[in-house]
Amino acid sequence: MVKRGIYPSAGFGIGIERLTRYICGIDDIKYTHLFPKILGNYCI
Repeated sequence: MVKRGIYPSAGFGIGIERLTRYICGIDDIKYTHLFPKILGNYCI
């Protein structure tokens, strides 16, 4: 639905998962989610 173009934005969004990954030096972002979807990891 963007027929006339996108409005200019000065926003910046890095996300808490990406920030945590950067600070902790984690290689994969899937380990920084609050509820990671890891195969075989079930919480009952």
